[in-house]
Amino acid sequence: MGVACLINARRCGRRHCYYKGPFFLLMTIPVALHGFEIIWLGPEGWKWLGVSIGVLGGGLWCGTEAVMGRYRS
Repeated sequence: MGVACLINARRCGRRHCYYKGPFFLLMTIPVALHGFEIIWLGPEGWKWLGVSIGVLGGGLWCGTEAVMGRYRS
C-alpha cells in the first residue's frame, strides 16, 4: 500500500499520498517485528497495530489535505 501511494503521488499529486506512502512503508517495521515475535505487543498486538495504522493513516489523509490543500502545487 505504501508503494502504491508513492506511485499515485507522482501520478495525481494528491497531498496525502506524499505522507501516507512513507508512513505505510515505515509501519511495516513494527508489523514485521511483531509477526516474527521479535517484539511482543501483548495478546492484542495485532488489534493495536491495525487501529494505530488506521487512525494515523486516516489522520494523515484528512489532516494534510485540511492544512495544506488537496493537491500539490
